[in-house]
Amino acid sequence: MNVQADIAGRYELRGTLGTGAGTVVHEAFDRLIERRVAVKVVNLPPIEDAETADAIARFRRGARAAGGLNHPNIVAVFDYGENAEQAWIIMELVEGGSLKSMLDTGERPTLPRVVQLMTQLLDGLGYSHARGVVHRDIKPANLMLTPSGMLKIADFGIARLENSSMTHIGTMMGTPAYMAPEQLRGETVDQRADLWAAGVVLYQLLSGEKPFSGGITSVMQKVLNTDPVPPSRIGVPPTGTPSIDAIVARAMAKAPEDRFASAAEFAAALQQVAAGVSWPGPMPASVAASPFRRPPEPPDDGTVVRPPLRPLLQEPPRSRRLLLPLLGGGAVVLALLVTGSLMLGGTRSPGGPPQQDVAAVSPPPPAQPPAQPAPVLAPAPPPVPPAPSPAPLPAPDAASIAASLRAMPCSLVQVTQAGGGLSVAGVASSASAEAMRRNLAAAGLPPGATRVALDSFSASYCQLLDIARPFAALGEDAPNLAFTSGNPLREGQGLRFSVTTPPWPARLHVAYVSEAGEVGHIVQGGTPQPPGTSLGFGDGNRWVATAPFGTDMLVVIASEAPLFQQRRRPEPLEDFDIALAGALRDAQEAGRVAVRVVLLRTVPGR
Repeated sequence: MNVQADIAGRYELRGTLGTGAGTVVHEAFDRLIERRVAVKVVNLPPIEDAETADAIARFRRGARAAGGLNHPNIVAVFDYGENAEQAWIIMELVEGGSLKSMLDTGERPTLPRVVQLMTQLLDGLGYSHARGVVHRDIKPANLMLTPSGMLKIADFGIARLENSSMTHIGTMMGTPAYMAPEQLRGETVDQRADLWAAGVVLYQLLSGEKPFSGGITSVMQKVLNTDPVPPSRIGVPPTGTPSIDAIVARAMAKAPEDRFASAAEFAAALQQVAAGVSWPGPMPASVAASPFRRPPEPPDDGTVVRPPLRPLLQEPPRSRRLLLPLLGGGAVVLALLVTGSLMLGGTRSPGGPPQQDVAAVSPPPPAQPPAQPAPVLAPAPPPVPPAPSPAPLPAPDAASIAASLRAMPCSLVQVTQAGGGLSVAGVASSASAEAMRRNLAAAGLPPGATRVALDSFSASYCQLLDIARPFAALGEDAPNLAFTSGNPLREGQGLRFSVTTPPWPARLHVAYVSEAGEVGHIVQGGTPQPPGTSLGFGDGNRWVATAPFGTDMLVVIASEAPLFQQRRRPEPLEDFDIALAGALRDAQEAGRVAVRVVLLRTVPGR
C-alpha cells in the first residue's frame, strides 16, 4: 500500500527530509489548513505474535498521547493514520535542523546557551511527564532547533515502536549511549530515564563528546558499571565547571532514586549553579563522595581503544607558564642531590658496606704555606640592561562578552558597545541579573566602562521570555510601553499606560501577567493601528492594584495578522505560554511580529 495514496486527499508530499531505520520523514503541505507539515512514516511488521500486536497497540496509544501534548518545546502532532503495512504521523515542520546536526559540526555552545537549551528541554519533559508521557529516546537527533534557536522535542510516542523487540537486531536497543541503566536491563522505566538521557545531552553540550563511546556491548557495560570523565576536564577551554559536574553526576546517577526527582528540579539546579548561586539541593550519598566515581572498567570486548585513565579527584593542572619554572627548580634540586651523593658516597659492594677509597684515608702531606699571588683587579661588571617593560594585557573582547550576556537564560536584554565599554538594559531574573553583573566585573573592562540598567524579578517568567526572545523589541524599538500611572503602582491606584506602535500597521494585544501566575488580557486585537502612533489605555478606574502584590509583567504584542482567533479569558500562565508560542509562530508566517516585555511592581498603599 502507498501512504501517498492514503493521505492524498488532504496532504501533498513535497520531498524527503530524512530517513532512519524503517522510517522516512517527508515534507508535505496540508491543503485544508494551508500550512507546511512533516509526515513521519514508520514501517509496520506483520503481526505474527501477541508481542508484535501489543507493540503496535502501544504505538497507537503513544501517538494519541503525543497528540495531546501542546507545549512550545515539543514538536506538535496534528494527525495519525495507518494501513496494513505502514503508520504515519503528521507533525509540525521544524526547519532549523537538529541538535545532532549542530554538534556534528563541532560547534561548542557557550555556557549560557547550554543552560538555555537544557532549560527548554527540561521544560518540555516536565510538561509531558506531568501528563504521564515518558519519551524513552531523548537524544540530540530527536531535539530539533527552530530558525530562531528554540529547542523542540520530537518523536514522542514513536520510540516505543522503533525500539520494541519486533525491530531487527541492532535497532531494538535504541540508542544505548543515551539509555539509563534500568532501561538497558529491560526494567520498567519512568520519567527518571528521560532525565538520565537529558544528563547525557548536557554532558555532550558541555564537552563536545559522548560520556560513553565504543561498540554497543562496550557502551552498555560502561553505562551499567562505570562513570565518565567529568565534562569540565574535557575541551580547551572547558565549558563546564566542577559545580556543573555535580549536576551532571546527579542526573546520570546509576540508581533512579539518586537522580533528580523531576525535570523542574534538574532545571532549577542547573540555572542556580550557572548563575553562580550555591546549589542548595541535597546530594545523594552515592554521588556526594565525588562528582563521578570510576569503578574498575569491564573487560575489553575488542571494539574500544582504551584511553589512559585520568585521575578524577585532583586540583586542575596548572597552566604551562606556571608549571615550567617548578619543573626547572625540581631539576636543579635533583642535580644537587645526585652531585652530593657522588661526593659523599663511594661504590657499594653487593655484600657489604661501602668501600672507601684507600687514598682517602692516607695521611695528608705536610701543609705548605701557600704562595701569595699578585693582586688581580676584578673586571668592571657589565652594564645592566634596563628591565623590559611588561607586555600589555590583551584588551577584553567586548563583542564576546556582549554575546554571552545576550544569551544569558531567563532574560531579554539589549547590549550595546560604545567606546570600549558596554551598556546592558532589559529584564532578567534576579539570578541572571546577578550573574551578568558578576561577569562584567570580572571581564577586565576599564573602570566606569559598563552601564547596567536591569529590571529583575523572581517570578516564573523564564518560559515566557524564551518564547518572546525571537520577536523581542528592545531599547527604542517599537512597540514601546510607558506607564502614565507610575511604577510602582500602589494599592487602589488604577493602571494607565500608553503604547507606541511600530513603523508598520499593527494589531495590538496586551496581556497582564501577575507574579501569582495568572494572565489577564486587557487589550485584544481589533483593527490595525497606524504606524508610529501613541495610544493611551486605562482610565484610572478599570484596572486597580490589589493584593497579592509583587512584580508583575505586561506583554505587548504587535502583529500584522490577528494573533488569536478568539478572545481569550483569564488563564494560568502555563496555558498562556502554550497558546502564545503557537500564535506567534502562525502570526510570523503571515507577517511581521514584535513583542515588548515590561515589568510593573505593585505595592501596598501607604
